[in-house]
Amino acid sequence: CVHLNCVCAHEYVLCRWWQTFLVVLVVYSAWSSPFELAFKKVATGSLLPVDLAVDAFFAIDIVLTFFVAYLDKSTYLLVDNHEKIAMREHAFLGEKNHAPLRLNNTCHRTRYVTKLWFPMDIASTLPFQAIYLLFTGKMHKGEAFGFLNLLRLWRLRRVSELFTRLEKDTRFSYFWTRYCKLICVTLFAVHSAGCFYYWMAVHHKKSDDTWIGAQVHDFEHENIWMGYTYSMYWSIVTLTTVGYGDLHAENTGEKVFNIFYMLFNIGLTAYLIGNMTNLVVHSAVRTFAMVNSSTALVMNI
Repeated sequence: CVHLNCVCAHEYVLCRWWQTFLVVLVVYSAWSSPFELAFKKVATGSLLPVDLAVDAFFAIDIVLTFFVAYLDKSTYLLVDNHEKIAMREHAFLGEKNHAPLRLNNTCHRTRYVTKLWFPMDIASTLPFQAIYLLFTGKMHKGEAFGFLNLLRLWRLRRVSELFTRLEKDTRFSYFWTRYCKLICVTLFAVHSAGCFYYWMAVHHKKSDDTWIGAQVHDFEHENIWMGYTYSMYWSIVTLTTVGYGDLHAENTGEKVFNIFYMLFNIGLTAYLIGNMTNLVVHSAVRTFAMVNSSTALVMNI
């Protein structure tokens, strides 16, 4: 039920669906923020209405946060006081226990307004480009807004919370949940590195003296998706250490970026291999234990 003070625990299922919907929007933000930094034309063009709509949904979520009751674990009473909700607790869907009908699953107790989360949520939701347009009457095409849009990546914490909840939920396969998480981490790393590398090429003083300019003359005026394809191709072959050599650094800045990206890839590869090995071994051990138990049962009959 919903009343003037708060949203009761009966709305828990609805809140779960709302949070899942926001995760879908987070996936869009994770893709669009680096993409709009590299290809600023879309940030002031076709993607601007979509960005405004997404920002509006997250602004609504900030407001709804103050209307979600939480269970006080010391008194086991449902707290619906707005001041207590704002100053002490923030309702996250993702408690350590995940029985669908248990009341204490409605929130994860975390300070909200008094912590970093609240101002960061506000900053990541503000439509800076639209605000500038509203006050000046013209669209700003500088780089400042491209970097300000990267604040939207703060929303990625919601995806982390979702995977944490799914990994502990017995209704979902831990192996496939963890596997999907590793895939998402890899795709985001590839996408972000490729977009930033393209941004470096666009802002170099000599376009022909860049990794893509050496291959595509006047690449800045080519189709956006052509540039994105080149960026993803470079990022993937570098991540996988294939390195065909057809796209390589042409100036000092690109060489420095390549060095740090390859060092990052060493850590990412170790993380992926370590996690995949752990998942496979865990699955094999569980299968081995099941076979041993079945064999022992047959022998005792």
